[in-house]
Amino acid sequence: MSEDLTGAEIAETAPDVFEAKAEAPPHRMALLAVLAGMFIAFGSIAYLVAQASGPPSGTTQLLSGLAFSVGLILVTVTGAELFTGNTMFVLAAETGELGAARMLAAWVIVWLGNLVGSVIVAALFVAAGGGAGIEGAVADAALSTAATKTGKTTLALVSSAVLANMLVCLAVWMAIGGKSLPAKILAIIGPVTVFVAAGLEHSIANQSLLAIGWLIQSDGAIGLAAIGRNLGLTTLGNIVGGMAVALALGHAQLKSPAG
Repeated sequence: MSEDLTGAEIAETAPDVFEAKAEAPPHRMALLAVLAGMFIAFGSIAYLVAQASGPPSGTTQLLSGLAFSVGLILVTVTGAELFTGNTMFVLAAETGELGAARMLAAWVIVWLGNLVGSVIVAALFVAAGGGAGIEGAVADAALSTAATKTGKTTLALVSSAVLANMLVCLAVWMAIGGKSLPAKILAIIGPVTVFVAAGLEHSIANQSLLAIGWLIQSDGAIGLAAIGRNLGLTTLGNIVGGMAVALALGHAQLKSPAG
């Protein structure tokens, strides 16, 4: 079995990986994006179950983060397309391997595909009575989560989203270097557990978490405008965080970085 890649080797490999993903046919990219949205939604469901299983505590938060990591594991192992990881396409654009227009088109296709997949799973989960789990505690967790996320200030949402996607992209970056399935999974679990446990904002996870909360509510307190605001600001922050990780590691590790 080949050895895992070093940090420098990941940096040399990553631009080619990103370019190949961005140049995929749009219909293939869209389908893989829908699947990724569904997989992250499965992680969101696992998160809500963990949140519902005990009173708020550091242990509950860590277990919730560990539970959610199944979403990114599914995305990475299956090769699905996740918007937040794809923000690192900027490295391939900077090195000249990917055009800016193609990068932006890929971002739009994948974000929208992620949204479709997220909403499908959220709707099926609610229709299946998922909120009734643990004597209704799952529904309570969904409503509390949605209320917290839609109630944050602009600065809190953007800052939180920057940090969240720095951790997600570090997980994706390290997983590129893993040559075995256990290595890829191990690379993902730590960073994802940290970002979820800390309550940081991941736009694609929020697509499903906010959809579940909106569908479960009975009083209309969680409005579509508030959901749109959250997704818009967290998407912006996620882009900044992902770009920062890719460009910083690229300049630090690439033998001949652009510029």
